[in-house]
Parts: sequence; structure tokens; C-alpha cells
Amino acid sequence: MKFLLQIIQTFLDGFVPVFVLLVMLGGSYYVYTRTPDELAGMPLLQELTDTYKQGWQETLRLGNRLAAHVVTIHDPALVGTPHQPAQHKGLTPGEELVIGVAWERAAIEKKLQDRGWSKGKLKAAGTYLSYIDRYLDEAVRDMYFNGVSASITLAQGILESDAGRSGLATKTNNHFGIKARPNGEGRRKLKARLFAQLTDLDFSYRSPAIGVSQHHDDYAHDRFEVYPTVLDSYQRHSELLRNSCTTARKGCYGWIWTAFPIQEERLDITEMAQRFEAVSGYAPKAFFGETVVPYYAAQAAGLKMAGYATSKTYHEKLVYLIETYELWRLDIALTRAMH
Repeated sequence: MKFLLQIIQTFLDGFVPVFVLLVMLGGSYYVYTRTPDELAGMPLLQELTDTYKQGWQETLRLGNRLAAHVVTIHDPALVGTPHQPAQHKGLTPGEELVIGVAWERAAIEKKLQDRGWSKGKLKAAGTYLSYIDRYLDEAVRDMYFNGVSASITLAQGILESDAGRSGLATKTNNHFGIKARPNGEGRRKLKARLFAQLTDLDFSYRSPAIGVSQHHDDYAHDRFEVYPTVLDSYQRHSELLRNSCTTARKGCYGWIWTAFPIQEERLDITEMAQRFEAVSGYAPKAFFGETVVPYYAAQAAGLKMAGYATSKTYHEKLVYLIETYELWRLDIALTRAMH
């Protein structure tokens, strides 16, 4: 009997740890397979296509006859900040550039309906379409003067502000989540972990911002810039994305717009992805599974390379927004008008 009990005890001693390990592994797999997809719930078509090429050819062939939206650019002297002088781009005071854009809300809605989207998903898409309708002109004007693709600007605005509905956007007109940076006193308190002692005066902001506001992001003490209008937020966003540097580092975005220009042919992201790999942690194929992609996908990958956002799928979200809502039409229209 004693011998039998010893056998049973030996079995249990070996079985229990293995059983516990299997339960833990099984639980981890259960959680992993049910972790919410960052892209789930967003009204998106999750695919990387070449439909923009068809739009490019249509625009070249039909020009303004295809236009469903008109953007007028004028008064270049009003553009610019104390940090960034106005760029006239050849316009003279009083002169106007009229751009016909082949983007139509009804056409996008029909496309999504034809894809079999539910009423709920179409309603969610309607919120995005309303945001695009409202800020399309500003994104195109901003692209003309600053060189940041209108498609990228609008996609980021939708993501960062929840299409203008986030608390940060409604309270501060900050549509791109641009943070205020701690000044000398703020850095001292942060280093000493005196978080409760931090005040708005411990953070700096840049024009056209007029102040800061506390909102929880990475930390409860984070401060974000406050703008008089949403259009000021767009201006500040472009200033940020023109930030240049001579070495590959986080926060360096100015190179994107020349390395990955708006064009019909696909672009190879390999060289820049390798250059920024130590910064981003992404190998060239890790972004989309392929390295030759449409220009807007290359630009979205460039933002991720330079550490614009912590979300692992940030670049994919931008691309799927641009493809779903055909924001590339804005870039094509302005590129055609300028050439």
C-alpha cells in the first residue's frame, strides 16, 4: 500500500506541473487568438491595391470633366508661420489656382454598398466621409504650400481625432494628437517623478498653438497643444511633418515627401526601411509583406519608420483609409494641376 501511494505521489509530482504549464499555454493561446484586432471595428477595406492607377489614368484623360469637387487656392501671403515663411509656389497676390478633384462622397458610398456593407458599417463610414467633406479643401491647400500629401493628412486626422469626435479634438481643436513638450522645470519634475506637482506652466507649445491641455495618453500628466481653430491644427501638423534631420532618427519626417513622391508607379521602400530599421524595429518586408508599394503606402510606412505612432498597425490603417475612401484622388488632382 505504501509503495502504491509512493507511485501515485510520484505521478502527481510530475503531472501537476505539466498540467499547469499546459493550462497556461492554452490560456495564453486563447487570449492571443481573441485579442481585439486594432483594425477591427473600423469601416475599412483591408487590402492593398492598385486602384489609384486607374484613377490616375482617368484624371489624365478626362481632367476637370471628371471633377466632382473644386478647391480654390489663393492669397499665398496669408500662408506661413513665424517659424515657416510663406511659400508662394508661383502664385501672385490676388491670383487663384482652381483645382478640380474627382472625389465624390456618393460614389464612395455606392462602392461600399456594392461591397455588401451593413447599415451599421455604412453609418460609421458616413462619419469618416463627413470629416473628409469638411476638411478636404484644407488638406489640399496644405499640400500645395507644404508638400505633405492631402491623403496622408486626412487619414491621420481621421485616426488621431476619431474623425473629429475625440475629447481632445472637441476641446482643443487638436486633430493630430500633437503634444506639448516639458520645459526645463517640467523635465526636472519628471526626472524626480514629481508628477503631482506638474502644471501647465511646465510645458511649452509652438505657434499657432495658444496653450496646453491635460489629457491622458501614455501618461496621466500628458499635455497637448491647444489651437484657436482646427485649421491651425492642420498647419501645425504640416510643420511637424516637415521636420528634417541628417541622420535616421525618431521624429524625422521631412525626407518622406521627397523619397516617396506622389506618382503613378509603385515605389520600393527597401533602402529607407533598412536605414531606419534600428529606429523602427521593422525590416523592409514587415510593413506590408512586400517592399514595392503605392506611393501613399510608402509614405505611411515612412511615418512608421520614423516613429510617428506606437500602434503596430498605424501605417496599415492609414493605407486602408486612403484606399477605402479614395483619398489618393486629392493627391492626383493637385499633382495634375501643378504640372
